[in-house]
Amino acid sequence: MDKTPPSTPKINYFPSFEEFSDGLPEIRECFLMTGGSDYLLRVDVESASAFERIHKEILSVLPGVLRINSSFSIRNVLSVRQK
Repeated sequence: MDKTPPSTPKINYFPSFEEFSDGLPEIRECFLMTGGSDYLLRVDVESASAFERIHKEILSVLPGVLRINSSFSIRNVLSVRQK
């Protein structure tokens, strides 16, 4: 349910977010999602501190970003399954 007051203009941040994600080399993949999150990003960084920099200085300050939920992989179990 949208709880935005009727007098508040709605801003579509999707196009600018998608353009931004295409311009950052650390973002390897960006998926438009259903459910609780709008986007799922696969970010490739060398360290936790490198991710922290992207999180603090880039992702969290983008207009329209209200929440970031992050997870880290422990190891790759299966990358690409052959058909």
